[in-house]
Amino acid sequence: MNNIITAIELQKNRKDRVNVYINGGYSFSLPLWEAGSLKKGDSISQSRIDELKYLNEKDKAFQRAVSYLAIRPRSRQEIDQYLNNKGFSPEAVENAIQRLESYEYINDTEFARLWVENRLRHRPRGIFGLTYELKQKGISEDIIEDALTNYDEHAAAWAAIAPKLENWQDLQEMECRRKIYSFLKRRGFSIPTVRDICEAAMKG
Repeated sequence: MNNIITAIELQKNRKDRVNVYINGGYSFSLPLWEAGSLKKGDSISQSRIDELKYLNEKDKAFQRAVSYLAIRPRSRQEIDQYLNNKGFSPEAVENAIQRLESYEYINDTEFARLWVENRLRHRPRGIFGLTYELKQKGISEDIIEDALTNYDEHAAAWAAIAPKLENWQDLQEMECRRKIYSFLKRRGFSIPTVRDICEAAMKG
């Protein structure tokens, strides 16, 4: 049976996209600019239909990724996992990631820098904790090392523990030490840093 384009309709909620109907039934959607060569009544081969469906998938994957990035910066691995979980083909996922990288919407070096800055500002963590988090995001060891080159772990530990010390000031010394050690270790600070901060807090 010949494949005939029976309708091309603007989407109700997306005026920049159209739905294409083949032989009376919905077949695929496209960005409006991609649909310029299609006309109602035209015959269209199956290979061309498959090509246009792939173009649609690539565009949808890219748009999904852009929306995902609008929430906060993401690493390359996060985008890859997100799009794969949404069911996009590996080819569409890789195409979307390459487009995002070409527009500098994703950049693992910049992501790592922003992650460290954000943690220091809102939830200070130690070098071990930050390294673990960044590895979970798929950031390479070289990039992590660069992002943490000038990281002042002692200053970060003080920033992390300072809000807690006032609440613990009436505790017995051993209990206060236990809380400081436990809290800073959970935040990924090194044992030497934890020890130094604890001793300084006790003297203060």
